[in-house]
Amino acid sequence: MTQSKSFWYGNMAVVGVLWLYILYGFLFPFDKGPAHMIWLITCLAIIGGHILELPISIPIGNKADYPLPITIVMTLLFGFTWWLPVKKGILTSASEEV
Repeated sequence: MTQSKSFWYGNMAVVGVLWLYILYGFLFPFDKGPAHMIWLITCLAIIGGHILELPISIPIGNKADYPLPITIVMTLLFGFTWWLPVKKGILTSASEEV
């Protein structure tokens, strides 16, 4: 299951939904309380976690021939749901798919 592209693209979609939730919270702030706390935890986990993954993902992206800006953007957007399948060879760089 974890060897299929569709599995990883599905996980990336979930992360995309979390980004939409973060954006929604910025545009329409939650009142103080449980909803606000959940939103803050989501922000810290997604934003902070993805930043902390950069030292892991950059060598993986380089090895897979991804340009550095693409590696950085994809890691900040999708985190391990992007770089782990790249490391496993499930997702390949655009230059290899041409």
